[in-house]
Amino acid sequence: MLIKLLTSLFALIILFVGYYLYSHRRTDFMLFKPSSNPVLSGVLKNTGRILIGIAILCFILGLMGNTYLVLASLFIGMIATTSVLLTLMRFM
Repeated sequence: MLIKLLTSLFALIILFVGYYLYSHRRTDFMLFKPSSNPVLSGVLKNTGRILIGIAILCFILGLMGNTYLVLASLFIGMIATTSVLLTLMRFM
């Protein structure tokens, strides 16, 4: 039961990050200026969509309760969020 709750919490965090990146693809935020850099805007759009998809997948697999699928979805989410952070560092 606790694993389902924590996996759902992880999925909500990834969903929030993905939505935030997708919604800020045309407005400036923090140190990033996607309004003047079309490559950054495309990166934010694609990574936002990918993270939203991973969050939905992680939420569904977390509710199923299969330990190996939950572990795989958590690993994919971890790799995806790390790669997003490393990709965004190129634009600083």
